[in-house]
Amino acid sequence: MENYPIVPGRGLVTPTSTQLRHDYLKELGYCTQHISTSGLLHVDIQNKIESYIGSVEIPIGLVGPVLHIAEGKEEWVYAGAATLEGALVASMNRGAKAASLSGGIKTTFIHQKMSRCPLFIFDEPAAAGKFYNWLPAKFQVIKKEAEKYSNHAQLLSVEPIIVDNVVHTRFYYRTGDASGQNMTTTCTWHALLFIVDLFGKETGIVIKNYIIEGNGSSDKKVSLHSVSNGRGVKVMAECHLDEAAIINVLRTTSGDIMNYFAPSVILAKMDNMFGYNINVANTVAAIFAATGQDLGSLHESSVGLLHVEKTATGLYLSLCLPTLVIGTVGGGTSVPKQKEVLELMKCYGKDKLERFSQLIAAFALSLEISTYAAIVSGAFAKAHEKLGRNKPVNWLTRSELNKNLITEIIGKQSPEYNALSICFEEQEMDNGIITNLTRKTSNKLIGFFPFTAKDDRTELSLLVKSKATDQDVIKGLHALAASVDPVLSDLIYNYRNFTEYHNCHLKELFVYEDLHTNGLFVTPGYYGKKEDHQREIYLLITEFLDERAMYLFNAENNPEMWRPEDISKMIATITAIHKYYYLKAENIPEHLVQLFDPARSAPLYEKLISIIIKDEIDPVRIAQLERLPGFLQDIKTGIAENTLPVCLIHNDLNPRNAAIRMNGEACIYDWELVVKNIPHRDVVEFLAFVIIDPQDAAFLKKYLGLHAAAWGREITDNVWLRGYVHALKELLVCRMTFYKASEILMKLKFPNRVLDNCFAMLGHVEGML
Repeated sequence: MENYPIVPGRGLVTPTSTQLRHDYLKELGYCTQHISTSGLLHVDIQNKIESYIGSVEIPIGLVGPVLHIAEGKEEWVYAGAATLEGALVASMNRGAKAASLSGGIKTTFIHQKMSRCPLFIFDEPAAAGKFYNWLPAKFQVIKKEAEKYSNHAQLLSVEPIIVDNVVHTRFYYRTGDASGQNMTTTCTWHALLFIVDLFGKETGIVIKNYIIEGNGSSDKKVSLHSVSNGRGVKVMAECHLDEAAIINVLRTTSGDIMNYFAPSVILAKMDNMFGYNINVANTVAAIFAATGQDLGSLHESSVGLLHVEKTATGLYLSLCLPTLVIGTVGGGTSVPKQKEVLELMKCYGKDKLERFSQLIAAFALSLEISTYAAIVSGAFAKAHEKLGRNKPVNWLTRSELNKNLITEIIGKQSPEYNALSICFEEQEMDNGIITNLTRKTSNKLIGFFPFTAKDDRTELSLLVKSKATDQDVIKGLHALAASVDPVLSDLIYNYRNFTEYHNCHLKELFVYEDLHTNGLFVTPGYYGKKEDHQREIYLLITEFLDERAMYLFNAENNPEMWRPEDISKMIATITAIHKYYYLKAENIPEHLVQLFDPARSAPLYEKLISIIIKDEIDPVRIAQLERLPGFLQDIKTGIAENTLPVCLIHNDLNPRNAAIRMNGEACIYDWELVVKNIPHRDVVEFLAFVIIDPQDAAFLKKYLGLHAAAWGREITDNVWLRGYVHALKELLVCRMTFYKASEILMKLKFPNRVLDNCFAMLGHVEGML
């Protein structure tokens, strides 16, 4: 199907992209009135979901207390259970009461393992046999390699299984407090590559066919092997029920329970039921949903082995959960409400995994007790009728954004300023594509945080910008690109140091401070910065630009709003900055900002070009895009004339990053992509966004003439004009290809319009030549 619908802002989790999706669904006739009413902040779910449109609420019931016994210590414990099944929480509480009145539930943590099972295919069984015998002897070097890629994973064993010319390899890890699926995938992938290379060197046998997972780990599936050998946590819960509690709380007798239990076990065996339990899945699902666990692991985590036997004074019950895949860090555990439930259970964070598994087992046994007693007594249906009617560093934390830190930063820039109060706003802000991509792959505090600062005379509206490092940005781009083409993601990583993203976390801090110090007040007001390389903290405090107080703001999709005087002002402003950095090149640290040279990363742009041509269906657009390989060859040779100035340029000068104040002054921000280049590049990018009629050659000539005149040049100067040709080709190859490739996953309004403008501008300038 050629015209596959593209959902707006696909993958992004921002207020703007969410609203675009709501509008899109409304246009299609769908109603999201209730879904869109959510208490979640976008910042809290950035790397938890994609294409966010809202939330569904699952009520949480308080379960407990139950008297829990672990390692000889007794404790009253509670849990939150998220469910829409009436009578579930009541039943869990009834079982908890019966067990507690009988002396409590004792739990035992047995082990925690996580597995991955790479698959290797050989040309013949003999080669597979050689690999099978070779692998065990290399365990220690494989273990050392695998553990390089995590601070927490410990490789316990590697077990090969040979079938004809195929060798499966089960990697077993201990993964600390995380469930470990992602952690073990990363470690195993690098170990796999190491194994392929080492085996080839030592035996001369090249392993051509291998994959990270041959389905032998039973990831999110139930298997006898997982139960027998371990996957996730294995934990036991046991209790003795006194006859009095069975009669008074459960409303049945031990004799009646045993009378029905034994025949039901026989039928379960005849049916080949996997294990035996009543409804462990209900407890696991309710606690998983309430605590931010991976719901995809419910299936395997709900395996339960229930045992019941008669005693002289009542019943003995035990429940084994052999494959409980859980974590107390990572995933959804840090989302505020889920975190609160974990804290209620005293199970949030480091060194809490064992306790968490034990409490799940205790509450699961509570439900088993109550549900089976209800079935036996006939209360099961009645209860439903009554209640069921309807590897990281010490990163900056949100709590550290406080008065002390703000005062420290502003004080370095303005020692006389003494803020009496600091108040952070609750409003959410759009953080830009790059920041949002980064936040999907990082748990760091990244983004914009508006606040007000008051002293005895003034009240300032300010903004903290917490920046991602260039490595974080590359990780975000890599993840996005992997959804487009795996080769593209590798190229982005391989050429990361030759892109404009290199040092992006340092460049913007430098530019703001340098321009402000030297009297070029063309950015939002600058109030200071903080750099802590060890903790990867890069903060910038600036004036908060209130859209209501700006004449033009975020107008990248509204070229008609740009008046001639606004365009002229923006060109004059950016030219003043260009000339400043041209005349004072020594102000730019050599190690910080590099000369932009597409030749050094040509394979990356070649790949981008091939992707967007392949994805395009419009013949006219394809014809346009097929010119790009030639443009790449042109810009790889650089500027032939050496008379054009090279200076620091903004390198992302579009109306998303450039505004006009009410007084007509230009304001330029988001300087993280600055590079050394010819000044023409900023000018053509800005004009490509604000041109209304791409065929209006007079419009283009007017503003290029203004730009040339500001440099003391003539617009008819061919050397100067060739600079615009070079800049337009570079813009098309090195920036527009990124935009077009991004459209494969998300809907953007401007790329085709700007693309048309670029090609039209190029034709006009070449005509001038």
